[in-house]
Amino acid sequence: PEAMKRTLILGLGNTLMGDDGAGMRVAELLLADPFVTTRADVIAAGTDVLRVADRFAGRRLVILVDAAICDHEPGWISVADECLCEEHKEYAHSLSAPHTVELLQTVMPFLAQASFKWVLIGVSSVGVGQEMSARVAAAVPHAAAMIKRLLRSRESIPVHTSPPFRQAI
Repeated sequence: PEAMKRTLILGLGNTLMGDDGAGMRVAELLLADPFVTTRADVIAAGTDVLRVADRFAGRRLVILVDAAICDHEPGWISVADECLCEEHKEYAHSLSAPHTVELLQTVMPFLAQASFKWVLIGVSSVGVGQEMSARVAAAVPHAAAMIKRLLRSRESIPVHTSPPFRQAI
């Protein structure tokens, strides 16, 4: 069997829509960090998960980083095996990232061996031309640090053993 590829980290969102760009900002921080880039492939993927779907092949772990409108305070960070937040009409993606991943898992059988982790940053709203809010901007480096800890823990812990982690900022 083919060797598994490195972890893939996708930063999702639209930086022109205020807080929706949080996932992209996390990816930018991770791309500048040699600890991360020697252990994972990082892509600032924007709003189109389908565009990078071919990069999922052979991965043991795919980490998706995105903003999510949740019933939590803006800046709240969740790390989980599935996207736990409801989809809202304000969502900037034409096909939401969670629905795209579900679709890909259905049509690409080789993804059955991949584990998906969601790193979600809670936002209250997104809008064209809005600046990133202070609370969400402050959460971005914390989310990047959580992903680094996840990569560090996976070097010594077998796949599928890390529990969901939630932290309020």
